[in-house]
Amino acid sequence: MAIIIDLPPEILEQIYHYLGSIDDVHHFGRMCSKTHHVIQKQNIYLEIMRSIIHSSPQHRYDFQLCRSLDLHRKIVAHLERHPMPFAASQPGVFSFSIWETQLMQTARGCSSPAEWTDDMVCDILARYQGLRVLENIWLERELQEQDFLSVDDTSDAQRFVHRFATLVDREQKFRDGDLPRRNPNTPHTWYYTELNADQRERFYAAVTCVWLLNEIRWVLTNFAYPANFTVQIEILGALKARIEMETRTPLLDELDRHAVFTFMYHHLLPLHALFMADASSSKLPFTFASDFSKDTAHCTRLLQLFLMASQTYFQPPDLVDLTLRSRTSRKPPYPLLSTPCSTEKYRRPLPSLFYPGHDLNCTHLKPSFQRTSIAHLTLITRSSFHQTSHDMSQGGISPSALGEALFKVPDHARRYLVDRVLVAFEKDEVRERGKREMRGVWGKKWSIVGWAVWWWAGSEEKARMKMERLRAIEQ
Repeated sequence: MAIIIDLPPEILEQIYHYLGSIDDVHHFGRMCSKTHHVIQKQNIYLEIMRSIIHSSPQHRYDFQLCRSLDLHRKIVAHLERHPMPFAASQPGVFSFSIWETQLMQTARGCSSPAEWTDDMVCDILARYQGLRVLENIWLERELQEQDFLSVDDTSDAQRFVHRFATLVDREQKFRDGDLPRRNPNTPHTWYYTELNADQRERFYAAVTCVWLLNEIRWVLTNFAYPANFTVQIEILGALKARIEMETRTPLLDELDRHAVFTFMYHHLLPLHALFMADASSSKLPFTFASDFSKDTAHCTRLLQLFLMASQTYFQPPDLVDLTLRSRTSRKPPYPLLSTPCSTEKYRRPLPSLFYPGHDLNCTHLKPSFQRTSIAHLTLITRSSFHQTSHDMSQGGISPSALGEALFKVPDHARRYLVDRVLVAFEKDEVRERGKREMRGVWGKKWSIVGWAVWWWAGSEEKARMKMERLRAIEQ
């Protein structure tokens, strides 16, 4: 019986093509010098990776994402030369603008490995390794309800600030060794220290899907406001329908997307928000005043704006960048790890409309800051991927009331992803006595079991069984 090192390089090359993931290729290449020699040739290595990426389910959103990122770069380059929002096509027009046409084309599927260019393959290899940082951060400690913050968690400024401070303080306690890595009340999670191959595939697919949805939202923010947005919402609906065609396990996929979205934008983003704080008004909406004692309501509204704007304009690599800069930065006299201007332009190439160069607590500019914040929040709401032609929730954001009230801005992205989970569950829900409606218990139960979703939701059937147990009435 022949052993693997006796096989000729041509056979070894074919074996590579039938492996299941990028990790498998690298592990097989490290097995011995003969297998490593096969992938040392760049053209062969790229062909192997092209084959793996095309056939692997975890990369099912990568083709659309590559096209979306290419459109992102084109838009940034165009707006640097012509800093004006795009005109939105109106109902009754029988042709789309060039940007609307290119946006529609981003969701086109890939039919053969030949469609993956060498640049796409290299981008995906870099992305696959870079997003591993998010996985490592996830595994650092078990997150609980106090470790998340959304803009619509509360309408009271004092409570919002308290939740923000609690989130940051818990991370500091963990860094100081005063908070355990795992919840003492859930002993079964103490052994969840790494993701296996299947869990890692789910994690990557969920991150790239959320990233793709966010790229679509980013493109929509670059259209002129105010304007009728009916045509653009119809384009959005077509894009979402095409993305949903890539779903393999409906309930499991929706749980994964919701999990990574809340982790990235309700945990990592507010956790490291202070790194972006206390810049001048030139950096708005990507900064806020961190001394809430000066004017609690005003400063907290700026924090709301920061969280919503960053959720829209920051993609997963931006959150990795923010996390690393926040963790490695040191107080003066050490130099600040400021964000390069090119990165800021890439995130939002259009002018922010705020008066530049002013202190965020400038008394006579607070009304102006509030009006411009409302305009930004309304634009973000209009561009949110929750909308359909039957539900266009693009009404303006109401000015906050006097006192401690915050902006009445819903987190549509979270609501959309939660609703997708519940709809996927309710499609096959069995109504039984002794069980509550899942919509009534979801929020409380998810805060307890959400972090461990990669383990208890090992398959579509296991995920459904777990959720059935969650809605059972405790005796």
